[in-house]
Amino acid sequence: MTIDRLRDDLMIAVALAEFSYRHQDTDAELARRAWVLADKIRETYDLDSYQSIDALRVVDELDSADGFEPPIDVE
Repeated sequence: MTIDRLRDDLMIAVALAEFSYRHQDTDAELARRAWVLADKIRETYDLDSYQSIDALRVVDELDSADGFEPPIDVE
């Protein structure tokens, strides 16, 4: 798995979690489904919600620096 795939997965998980939070009152079932999808992505990398956001920040920083490894196992 590439660092681009890791970044994409983490961004999707964060976006789904944000969507779930913002729409929990307007469409509870859709918000629940978004949360479940975000949680499945998060589990793939064995991270909690806050670690996902931190890992996304680190991945962005590492992407700009050549030769560095991702902060978590991406294989």
